Amino acid sequence: MASSKKKYNTGLVLSGGGTRGFAHLGVLKALEEHNIKPDIIAGVSAGSIAGAFYADGKSPGEALELLANHKLLDYLELTIPKKTGLVGMKGFEKTLKEHLNAKTFEELKIPLIVFAVNMNTAEYVRFDKGDLITAVKASSSIPVVFPPVEIDGHQYLDGGIINNFPIEPLEDICKTIIGVNVNPIGPIEDLGNLRTIAERTFHLTLRSQAFSKEDRCDIYIEPEGLEKYSLLDVSKAREIYDIGYNKAKEVLARRDRRSSRSSSR
Repeated sequence: MASSKKKYNTGLVLSGGGTRGFAHLGVLKALEEHNIKPDIIAGVSAGSIAGAFYADGKSPGEALELLANHKLLDYLELTIPKKTGLVGMKGFEKTLKEHLNAKTFEELKIPLIVFAVNMNTAEYVRFDKGDLITAVKASSSIPVVFPPVEIDGHQYLDGGIINNFPIEPLEDICKTIIGVNVNPIGPIEDLGNLRTIAERTFHLTLRSQAFSKEDRCDIYIEPEGLEKYSLLDVSKAREIYDIGYNKAKEVLARRDRRSSRSSSR
């Protein structure tokens, strides 16, 4: 399809990554400073949360304050071991309901696409219509940590299980695609304990999915340094935000210099 026929100018892909997703908000702040605003967003897991708040009309800084002001225990409730997840999501759901003006995808100011995995049918399911909060909750339900989210009698979990970098729905409809992956893989000297090993394994799987798609983005942003933050470390939200912001500024400044050199020839 010729680019002139594509429906949107700029599409934004936001990966999953637990609380590393606060980096997405920092990237959005840097994009705004360069007068870049996405016309459509595709996100999964943490990317679905950041995408939902931004598509709802919240500024990156406002979304950061709304989410970072809650302690981790405000989001999560411990459940007994026989349940299907270690912690519940009632607090997280309450936060979404309290702070998102839109309750359906149709009410958002920017079109949003999120993904979750139907565990009954093993399908990667797209959500872009109807109940926004349940879809974001399902997309963000990390296996084992959180219980599956029931939708129409089926159980759904984190879309990152199958595809943690959902660029595909934007490729035929956007002239420019910006991809943000918050799962860099840097060296770790001491794995320490079982939790660290489990998280490392999880992030290695997520990073491998994005690696093959970098070249399909017009602008690709992967903030280094995020590998030291755990999946559920809300206390470091502002640090993570700054890492995303600074990396995006660096990438965009490099892009501007290339464009300036090209135009001067």
